[in-house]
Amino acid sequence: MNSWRKHTVIGLVICLMQLSLADVALSADTTLPNPSLTRQRVDQFGVGAKVKVELTNGKKFKGSIQSVEDGGFVLAAAKAGSPTRVLYGDVAQLNLAKNTYKATGQPDSVEVRRVVAELGVAHHIMVKTSEAKEYHGNIVAIEAESFTVLPDHTAAPIQIAYNNVQQMGPNMSRTSWIVIAVLVGVAVVVTVYAVVFAVYANH
Repeated sequence: MNSWRKHTVIGLVICLMQLSLADVALSADTTLPNPSLTRQRVDQFGVGAKVKVELTNGKKFKGSIQSVEDGGFVLAAAKAGSPTRVLYGDVAQLNLAKNTYKATGQPDSVEVRRVVAELGVAHHIMVKTSEAKEYHGNIVAIEAESFTVLPDHTAAPIQIAYNNVQQMGPNMSRTSWIVIAVLVGVAVVVTVYAVVFAVYANH
């Protein structure tokens, strides 16, 4: 293997390692460590919620919550098939299929409430209201009919009703942008490095 190819492979391996570490860091807060938290999360999402489930044995499912029981819940498969009964103690991760919301007409307060529950308190979000106001800040409280956001660079929290949300989702933090910028920079350097060595190798 030529020298430039060796260096290119090494660079690509470093990039993949960085991407893996970033993925682990971003998904670490989604792990559900015990059945009680899983039950709480299922109750928050409610029947009809489209979810992604990963079991402790590594199996993964997508579907809608069909019913909720004392020891688990029934998941209707996204594709044709028999419903699956999932025990709370067998769940490693449980998340909504989507952690964003955008109204297509009148706001759906049930779907908004599910997304807020998925993101959780302290999560940094972007939310647009029916009055065309846009806020960027952290969720500080979640209630039955509304949630409260502390907008960036202010000390006054804003209470927003679920039925007043036109669009919302996670808002990337400064740290996340820095991680992405670093990864892009590394990828660019590796690409340029490979091109330069390829040119020299052909002369």
